[in-house]
Amino acid sequence: EGGQRVAGDFGDLHVRALKGREKNMMMTMTTLGRDRGVRASSSSSSSGKGFGGPTMEEKMEEVKANDMLIDALVEAHGAGEQQVLDVVCESLLALDKGFWMRYAMRTDSCESSEEKERMADLANLVMKITEKLVKQSEKSLDSAQGWLIKLLQQAADEQGQWHLPLNEGEIDKMRAFMKAKLMTGAQGQGEGGLEEGEEPCDMESLLATSYAWMKKAMEDEENREAQQVVPLLQKVLQLYASEFLLNFSSQAELALLQAENEALEAAGDLPSSQPAKEALEGLLMSNEEEWNAKLAKMASEEACSEDALLVELQKKKELIILGMSGGMYEQRVLVEYLQELEERVQSAFGGGKSESAQVA
Repeated sequence: EGGQRVAGDFGDLHVRALKGREKNMMMTMTTLGRDRGVRASSSSSSSGKGFGGPTMEEKMEEVKANDMLIDALVEAHGAGEQQVLDVVCESLLALDKGFWMRYAMRTDSCESSEEKERMADLANLVMKITEKLVKQSEKSLDSAQGWLIKLLQQAADEQGQWHLPLNEGEIDKMRAFMKAKLMTGAQGQGEGGLEEGEEPCDMESLLATSYAWMKKAMEDEENREAQQVVPLLQKVLQLYASEFLLNFSSQAELALLQAENEALEAAGDLPSSQPAKEALEGLLMSNEEEWNAKLAKMASEEACSEDALLVELQKKKELIILGMSGGMYEQRVLVEYLQELEERVQSAFGGGKSESAQVA
């Protein structure tokens, strides 16, 4: 049917349209390495917020938070290197320039040389752990970029070009590749599995890379070719959300919450509608381009009510929010996907969000 052709030279796309991709966590960790050894000085550790810079209250809160983290690291250091590793992993993004300036001040205030030496040893250990995490992050992101390019290639023609909008066959190829190659570890759904020498894909890194590439492409307003890549990356996020929501039984925490919901439904303590459940499953199995037509048909045939469908969507959303770590790209993709579907339901049925579908 023709469609809009997008140049698909992946090497060229990678170098030009997506050059300078954002690696948020890795950049933060790399900054930590550059900032190590920073000493307290008369200049402020903050460049200032707004016109007057941070308020005194905000400065005190920052100092308090940094002191709590330093205390936690000192306590962990007494228990062993593994405990320090755990604290660093949990608080990695808090180890910024302000933290190290506060750490230097705390070290300078030590009363004995032995205490200062222990603080210096701890600082060196934290630096070593941080550098190791940087290298691991780089490797994970490089692997994710390779997998993302391979996934996008599934929808390209023999000349390595895409035709937008993607047709059903092209989308199905991407979905099959994602199930077989990318979600085998987390979901247990792989059909073909990984070949010898292929490393498992870290989905969090792949999703983070997708967001970073989209942001870079949208910011490059003069490069029309780069902006045309955005729908392809959006399709990656949609397919991931669809497959995850259909097959998350291997996720222990989510499976437990789902079992609790089913017990409440059986006891009559939680609203439940089998037609709505089946309708939602059908929507999740469909491509996003089919949603409007399917929802319009449901509304006209009264296959299920708007309220019941919104309730089932809300239960899915609550599972994701309660059962997954906050701040992760995986959770963000899933919640945004469900919110978009929720808006489509409301539009198709012509109603506003009903009270029964609100978060309890």
